[in-house]
Amino acid sequence: MIPIAIQRGASDIHLHPRGNGWEVLLRIDGILTIFDEIRKGEKGDPVTRLMVLAGLPTYRSSQPMEGRLKWPTRKSSEASASEVVSMRLGIFPTVHGARAVIRLLRNDYSFESLETLGLHSKTTAQLQRLTEQTDGAILMSGPAGSGKTTTLYAMLRQISQALPRRSVITIEDPVEAVINSISQSDLDSSGGMTLASALRSAVRQDSEVLLVSEVRDPETAEAVIQSSLTGHLVFSSLHATDVAASLRRLIQFGVPIYALRSGIRAILAQRLLRKVCKHCEAGDVDPPICEDCLGTGYCGRIAIGHCVCFDGSDSVGEAMAELLESGASISKLRNTIREAGGEDLRTQAMQLVSQGVTDTREVYRVLGDE
Repeated sequence: MIPIAIQRGASDIHLHPRGNGWEVLLRIDGILTIFDEIRKGEKGDPVTRLMVLAGLPTYRSSQPMEGRLKWPTRKSSEASASEVVSMRLGIFPTVHGARAVIRLLRNDYSFESLETLGLHSKTTAQLQRLTEQTDGAILMSGPAGSGKTTTLYAMLRQISQALPRRSVITIEDPVEAVINSISQSDLDSSGGMTLASALRSAVRQDSEVLLVSEVRDPETAEAVIQSSLTGHLVFSSLHATDVAASLRRLIQFGVPIYALRSGIRAILAQRLLRKVCKHCEAGDVDPPICEDCLGTGYCGRIAIGHCVCFDGSDSVGEAMAELLESGASISKLRNTIREAGGEDLRTQAMQLVSQGVTDTREVYRVLGDE
């Protein structure tokens, strides 16, 4: 199961308990697909086996738990670190038993730089310029699985490779990929490594660039904005649909509007669209099911992103900041972006449709109805 998931490029493996066994599902290109079924009594309890591998107490399977495990990509017991896939295991109790979800945390070296992400050239140029800044907060917004962490890591790699060198520290929950040229840390509340304590220590480490993996509560929002106002360049992510919703979310977290105007440099809203399978489109598939797309009609994904800067370099950002102070609604903020003629997510998506990269069905799935 795990080797096939790695081979297929899956991001997650699901084990859903049912009355007669477990459904095995793989998330490939953002879509969850049924892969197999394990009946009770055939191969033992796969969730319990995973818990043992992750060092989790099996007698506590009635409680939510998280753990880590590693899997060598070759059968050799002497596999090096580059041949090992790190995984995060989440256990959740259900009426039929413990449900398990495995997140595959691996370095994808094809997306090491901003240029290889596939974003619009204007967006790429904006992100490159932002990596040269010395302070302020840069936020990535979008749902889970929209490539936010990949983009953040690409920006950190660019910073770490530039001269003169800068001190970079990350505070993550958890670390999803290791970048050898920066200092990365995992949050561990049980061991006293909370967000508040980690940030206090990080700013005393002569740090210039900070990454906080996600703004998920008022405490984190305040800490990120305050750090951005004290001479640090701060990166983080936020679960919000677009730039306007991100600003409203921060206000709901209790961040004052004057702090947003002073602290935020840019917000990037990002999504991933599945690309049309070229073999299926050309009609040159000999087997009953295409080996590239497994019969889905899509193979691989491409990123689209809409970046709004609030540092005076973007007229849209300035207009949105002024509207925030007047208490404008989200719809008014979104209309401001459209009226400015900016290439928002839907505009970029439809350009990809016209180029034959994706199709309208995929755009509707990701962005919904306008």
